[in-house]
Parts: sequence; C-alpha cells; structure tokens
Amino acid sequence: MPDGLKYLLIFIALVVAYTIAKVLAYMRQSEKQWEQVDKSKLKKWEDDEDD
Repeated sequence: MPDGLKYLLIFIALVVAYTIAKVLAYMRQSEKQWEQVDKSKLKKWEDDEDD
C-alpha cells in the first residue's frame, strides 16, 4: 500500500472520529440545556393539518 494512501486513510479516520466526538458533545450539551428549560412555559404543539 502506498505511503500516501496510508496517510490519507489515517486522516479520514481522524476526521470521522473528530466529527463523531463533536456530535456526541453537542448532544450532551443539548440534553443539559433541555433539562434546564422551564417546561411549565412550554405550549402544547398542534399540527395544522388540512385533511
């Protein structure tokens, strides 16, 4: 396997790992923010479907 291809595959694996780590971090942050929301002020959502 050519050296250039090895480096490219390593780089792609690092980018994928970094992206997954960021998504998981943002999911945790979103969950914490949702827990801090004053849910008593939320309104019931009603879809406006015209059937």
